[in-house]
Amino acid sequence: MALAHRSMNFLQIALEQAFFSIGISRPNPAVGAVVVKDGIVVGRGRTQRPGNAHAEVMALRDAGECARGAAIYVTLEPCCHYGRTPPCTKAIIEAGIAEVYFAHADPNPLVRGKSRAILEEAGIAVYEGEDACIRASINAAHLEELSGECAEGGECRVLGFAESTADAKREGRSVFAEVERFFEAYDYFVRNKKTFVEVKSAVSEDGFMGCVAMDGCHRPLKITGDGANCWNHELRAMSDAVLVGTGTLLADNPHLDVRLAQGNSPVKAVWAGHHEFTAHEVESLHVFAPCAEGAFMPLVFSCVAQPHLEGRAEVVELRHGSFAENWRAMVDDLSARGMHRLMVEPGECLAREIFAAPSEPGKALWNRIDFWHSSNPLVEENLERLVDSGAAKCGLRFPGLPPYAIAKESAMIGPDVLTVYYP
Repeated sequence: MALAHRSMNFLQIALEQAFFSIGISRPNPAVGAVVVKDGIVVGRGRTQRPGNAHAEVMALRDAGECARGAAIYVTLEPCCHYGRTPPCTKAIIEAGIAEVYFAHADPNPLVRGKSRAILEEAGIAVYEGEDACIRASINAAHLEELSGECAEGGECRVLGFAESTADAKREGRSVFAEVERFFEAYDYFVRNKKTFVEVKSAVSEDGFMGCVAMDGCHRPLKITGDGANCWNHELRAMSDAVLVGTGTLLADNPHLDVRLAQGNSPVKAVWAGHHEFTAHEVESLHVFAPCAEGAFMPLVFSCVAQPHLEGRAEVVELRHGSFAENWRAMVDDLSARGMHRLMVEPGECLAREIFAAPSEPGKALWNRIDFWHSSNPLVEENLERLVDSGAAKCGLRFPGLPPYAIAKESAMIGPDVLTVYYP
């Protein structure tokens, strides 16, 4: 049943569709679209596998005859050239769409700026970028308020209701920033033909990121709160692959899936280095559990043979002399697979290796660092209890950010502060 949305920006709804295209559409961008008529969402769509329909076509098919005279809201500029599929601009014109709102300009020179001219020549009103996002909020804010409750009876809305046009404008700018963030990796991939590497790390107030057990093995330490953890799962949902090192894999035994956000789980990847996984480890680690039908096998990047991983993972052997050379070879492999964003969740050892790379322009092994710093005193108290009880020997200190990392953004969620760095 179609629902009207008040203050739920129509481009936000399109963005939610786009999340479920990640991992499906690559190497094409993950795009979402909705068709709206008289304030009602009458069609939704997201980009399918290469060679199949794009988000606009899927939304138009869903809308059917309701698309005539309607508006379409798209996260990315509609394509206007023939490739594996006909141009989306052609489908939009033939469907009788009256208005087009797209949030992000496509960096592809075959598309950028050309689509608007084609659509306007056909008599269609076109809005783009921040202006489109603000108009998408204002258009929705004038509609009758509808609320919804989740199964537990709580409110399921992430964005609050806009009580005025000024609130709608603020919300529109917020949605625009979210869309820009979503396409950051795609833009980088188009311009550089390389996977965008995003590193997420978290440390306690005193600089600890884990603890060391009495046997010398690293053990996990809960650092960030629920808000930061949800944010991290949203980043996973936005990524083509998520990678951890062997130390983190053995210490945490993570699932590396998306549980606290909407979207598809990324491809699981492991930086094995020179560690050869034993048969027991393969059987006990969640990452190497038998894949469900249609799921991607985990990727293991290894400097040594991995005989016990046959049938459980795709092993990519790295035979270069240095960590930096092997890391770049891994990124090249992911790039060839059409992956736009790699999320890295490193432990102490892998973080040190990544951040110790040369700082010359273009030489950094990462593109963005999401650094969480917790002010929650319970983290240190928990660590002290582990040490006093003999369960841990000491805290595991974060190796430090690279000196050439430049802070660009900051935000706070509960006791946790996020600082975003770029080279």
